[in-house]
Amino acid sequence: MPSFLSRLAVPLNKMLAVAVPVLLFAYGTWTFPLAMLGDERKLLPGDLGDSRFNNYILEHFHQYATGSVDSYWDAPFMYPYKNVTALSDNLLGTAPLYSLFRHFGFNRESAYQLWILALFSLNYICCFIALVLWSKRAALSACGAYVFAFGIHMIGQMEHAQVFPKFMVPLAFWFCWQWLNSGRAKHLFLTALAVVYQFYCGVYLGFMLCYGLLFLALAYGLVDFRRIARYRPSRWQPFAKGVGVLMIAAVLLWPLMKPYVEVSDAIGMRTFEEVKATIPRPQSYFFTHPGALSWRSLSEHSQFGFPEWWSHFHFMGALPWIAILLLPIVLWKSGADVAMKKSVAVLGVAFVLSTFFCLRIGDFTLYEVIFKLPGFSAMRAIDRIINVQAMYFAAVMVMVGAAVTTKAWTRTLIGVCLPILIGVENKVDVNALKRYDKYAAQELVDRVVLDLQLQHDSAARAYAYTPARGVLPFAEDHTRTIHMHLTAMLAAQQLGVPIVNAYSGSYPGNHMTFWDRQDQRSLDDWCAFNGTSSADIRIVNNIHRSILNADTIALLAPSAKYVCVDPPRGDRAFADRTSVGIWETFVRLRLSPTECAFVAHTDMFLSVELHRDSALVATTDRLGDMGVFIVEEQPVGSVAIRADNGLYVALDSASLRLVARAATVNASCLFRPERPGR
Repeated sequence: MPSFLSRLAVPLNKMLAVAVPVLLFAYGTWTFPLAMLGDERKLLPGDLGDSRFNNYILEHFHQYATGSVDSYWDAPFMYPYKNVTALSDNLLGTAPLYSLFRHFGFNRESAYQLWILALFSLNYICCFIALVLWSKRAALSACGAYVFAFGIHMIGQMEHAQVFPKFMVPLAFWFCWQWLNSGRAKHLFLTALAVVYQFYCGVYLGFMLCYGLLFLALAYGLVDFRRIARYRPSRWQPFAKGVGVLMIAAVLLWPLMKPYVEVSDAIGMRTFEEVKATIPRPQSYFFTHPGALSWRSLSEHSQFGFPEWWSHFHFMGALPWIAILLLPIVLWKSGADVAMKKSVAVLGVAFVLSTFFCLRIGDFTLYEVIFKLPGFSAMRAIDRIINVQAMYFAAVMVMVGAAVTTKAWTRTLIGVCLPILIGVENKVDVNALKRYDKYAAQELVDRVVLDLQLQHDSAARAYAYTPARGVLPFAEDHTRTIHMHLTAMLAAQQLGVPIVNAYSGSYPGNHMTFWDRQDQRSLDDWCAFNGTSSADIRIVNNIHRSILNADTIALLAPSAKYVCVDPPRGDRAFADRTSVGIWETFVRLRLSPTECAFVAHTDMFLSVELHRDSALVATTDRLGDMGVFIVEEQPVGSVAIRADNGLYVALDSASLRLVARAATVNASCLFRPERPGR
């Protein structure tokens, strides 16, 4: 019977070697990146922040490649600061792929979607190639490639598209392994090329790949220390070739790193305390996003448990961890050959070392040693190391699987069962992921494009977009500000004009003050920092009128209650609140000595609805005639507010609504502006 099974297993294994890689690739693509894009491919991963910034950088490269802009590193945002592209990851290595899609006629957001799909595909294909060369087991390698490219750890990375291009990581591991075994300069050269190209794909992952390879080499020396100890080069040529390879790599890398060196010289490096919160913790490796269907139960134990917990969804699934636990047994009991056991041992030691040197236990972490290495102090989000550690998980799982399946029929059994288990435990609920509608995002940009066009100034050298905004709690206001700056950047990019607005990994000088305030004074200070004049910059807003000044107020009605804009009640203005909160706070814009506009917490303008009983509502983000009021000073610090219909705003005593129906000023028309908190 075993003989029969063995004979039957041979053709089955050949069939599985072809079918499993193809089926897993198709299944992974269909259920994760493609499904993430939604029906009619109208969605994009992440939010209107980081995701759109990556889209901006890719589009900037396309414009540079087609001659629309003169400099790649001096992108036309954060005007007039130079070298702004080097303030963040640049995506230079894969930007030509995006540009190719744009060349074929796809618009900015659609080309971005295709870029994402292409990178998921490359991550799977390159990892499969590396693992199949390493293990000689196609079905197992496909499972490892699936974990690397489509695994549930990727859910936590979906808001940071700059880590998607990681396809050189597996190839660099394989080339490095070849070099460690052979010592040949050719393999070192291929390793160096892979590392250099990974830097061009993303500086973050370039450094993290170096980190991973460092421990692979160190583990090789520890496992095969006798061979290393016996090594006595009889000639100087191997060392000369090695130095030559490193010099070539440095030359290739310098055009990319030179702008980053200039940035670090100009604004300095990060402190260890700035990055400490992002170092993975032990619980990070057993923590999942709620979108991990089979492991959703692990999504609650660390929520709000430590700072930036939302970036630590590092659980790789049970199967890679089972393989890691089986490592000692494989090395002791398996019938694998010496070369296979050596691979397993080296990968196991490298995995342990690379994990512990990037792990925070309480306040203790060995990463402080790594942080002191050149370049590593530039990185803030250390949690992204999981994108390289995923290669260790995948490789260990594949090599352990190869070591325990020395018989043909066990290979068949694993080749059938493991892909199914991998697919099940890595099933992603895309509806649980943060995504945004690309058409809605395009509409936001188009509206700012219209603002810039209607307020165009042919004499201006750049623009600064400073829209009127309401008051929000800090966290919500910070997110809104990010979205606004990126919308302005994309609008200016679409028109081909420089803009002061910016979103980036670092903010030089006092740009952060303008970033927060977006007013004339902060713009003047930013220009003074750069040695230029703000007179050359056209300030543009969403009301198409100059704003003399703005302040934050609450309005006390004649009933001694505060006016609020109530979203559950149709965003109408009521005067029925006894205390001041966000809903009772307005930004008062002075448009002239007598004219004012009021912005509610919803970013909508208070205006009169003539067709609905002249009630005051906040339902439009465009300032029309019915949103401009004449403010008339009255005795005892009160004011009367006259609407564009010629009538005064009054308090309806029955409904407690504000309506513009009073022909003359009476007691119901007297409101007192107050500064919140006083």
